[in-house]
Amino acid sequence: MTDVTSAPQPAPRSGAWLRLAIFGVLLVALWSVARLLGFEEYISPARIGTTIRDARALPFAGAIFVMAYAAVTTIGLPALPLTLAGGAIFGVAGGITLTWLGATLGATGAYLLARLLGGDALTRLLGARAGTLDRLLGDGAFLTILRLRLIPVVPFNALNFGAGLAGVRLSHYVGATAIGILPGTSVYTYFADALLAGTEGARQTAFVRVAIAGVLLLALSYVPALAKRAGWISVLVLSLATASVSQPLPAQTTPAATTAPVVDHAAWNAMLSVYVTDGMVDYDAFQRDPRFAAYLAQLSRVPAATLSHHEQLAYWINVYNAFTIELMNRRHERTSIRDINKVLGVTLKSPWAEPIVRADRRTLTLDDVEHEIIRKQFKDPRIHVALVCAAMGCPPLRSEAFTAERLDAQLDDQARVFLTQRHKNRVDVKTSTVYGSPIFTWYRADFGGTLAGVGAFWARYTPAGPEQALLRSGNFRWVDTEYDWTVNRRRGK
Repeated sequence: MTDVTSAPQPAPRSGAWLRLAIFGVLLVALWSVARLLGFEEYISPARIGTTIRDARALPFAGAIFVMAYAAVTTIGLPALPLTLAGGAIFGVAGGITLTWLGATLGATGAYLLARLLGGDALTRLLGARAGTLDRLLGDGAFLTILRLRLIPVVPFNALNFGAGLAGVRLSHYVGATAIGILPGTSVYTYFADALLAGTEGARQTAFVRVAIAGVLLLALSYVPALAKRAGWISVLVLSLATASVSQPLPAQTTPAATTAPVVDHAAWNAMLSVYVTDGMVDYDAFQRDPRFAAYLAQLSRVPAATLSHHEQLAYWINVYNAFTIELMNRRHERTSIRDINKVLGVTLKSPWAEPIVRADRRTLTLDDVEHEIIRKQFKDPRIHVALVCAAMGCPPLRSEAFTAERLDAQLDDQARVFLTQRHKNRVDVKTSTVYGSPIFTWYRADFGGTLAGVGAFWARYTPAGPEQALLRSGNFRWVDTEYDWTVNRRRGK
C-alpha cells in the first residue's frame, strides 16, 4: 500500500492559472508598448510606402529589419506588412533571405515565450486531457509542424504559441519552421512591389497580382498531400524550387569597394556621342557594347554622399538616363516604356517602380532616383529637361554625359533645346496662349507651384521680345500639348 503522505502532490491549479495570466498580460503589455511607440502606424498600409523609402536610407537596414521582424513576431503582432516591405526594400532575393531569417527567429522567440510561461501551466490545467497533445510530441512532431507550415491558411502566430504550449521539441519546431515558411515567404515577397509600389497603375491593377499570388498560395496548400505520395524529400525540392522561380530579374553583383571610387563618365560620354543623334537612341548598340555593362557596374559602386553637390547631381542624372536604357534593353521593349509589365492592356506594375537601378551601393527604382533623390535633394527645376524616360515626348537625350564641371551650362542648354521643339512647346502671342509639354504641369510644384512660375522659367531661355514679355507677365492661357510615349529609338546603322 502506498504511503499517501509521501506521494507527490499535483501543483495547485491556481498557480497554473497565474502563469497563464502572466503570459496573457505580458503579451497585452508588449502590444500596448508597440502601439504607444507608433509601431503599428509605421507598418500600416497607409504609411508603409513612406516607411520603405526611409528604411532604404538607413545604415544596417538589413540587421534592423531582421530584429524588427523577430520582435513583431515574438509578441504576436501581424508580420505580413513587414513581409511585403522586405521585398520592396531589399529586392526579391534579399527580401526572402532577411524575411525568412526574421520570421524564423521571431517564431522561435514566440515558441520559447509560450513554453516558458504557459506550457507547464496548460498541461496542469488539462490534466488527463493533455494526452491529446501527444500527437505533436516525439519524432512525429517535425512532420506535423512542417505540414502545418506549408499550409498558408494556418495562422502563423497561433502555431508559434500553440507549439510552445504543446511542448513540441525545440529542434523539431525550429527545423520544420525554417523549411516550411520558405515557400510562402517567397511568394509574398515576389508580389510585394505590386502591392506596395504606390503608383497609380499599380494601385489600379494590384488585384491581378494578388489573384495570382492567391493561386500560388492555394497551390502550396496541396504540398503536404503530394508529399505523402512522393516522400518528404520532395518537400525540400518544392521549397527550393519555389524560392528560385520567384526572382524576376537577374541579380547584379555589387563588388565591395575598399576606397571611394572616382566617378568616370568617359565611357558613357563616348557611347552617347555615337549611339544618340538628335535625342534618338540606338538601344541595340548600347546592349551590344560591353562598355555599357561596365559603366553600370561602376555606378553601383559609387558612394554618392562623398561627392560634391554638382558631382552628385551629374551622377544621379546619368544614373537615371543610363538605367532607363538598361530597363528598355532588359525587357526587350522597343514600342513604349509604358508597355513594360502590361498584359492584355493592363499594367501590372509601373516600369518606374522596377528595382533595377544599382547605384550608391544600393538597389533603387527610377521613381526613387527621380522623386526621392533628385527632386527632393537638389530642388532644381532644370532636371526636368535632363531626365529622359525613353519616350518621344521626353526632352531629347543629350549626346554627352553630364559632368560637374559643365553642369550648369549643360542644363541651361538642355532647357533651350527642349523649349525650341515647337511641336512640344510654343507661345502664341496673338491669342495669349502657351502650348507646353505636360511635363510642366505634372511638375509645376517644382516651378513655383503656378503656371506663372512655369512662364518665368521659360522666359529665362526665350529671346527678348513679345513672347518673353507674355511669359513674364503670367497672363496667358496654358494648353498641354500631346505627350508621345513612342520609344525615342534610332535605327542602327
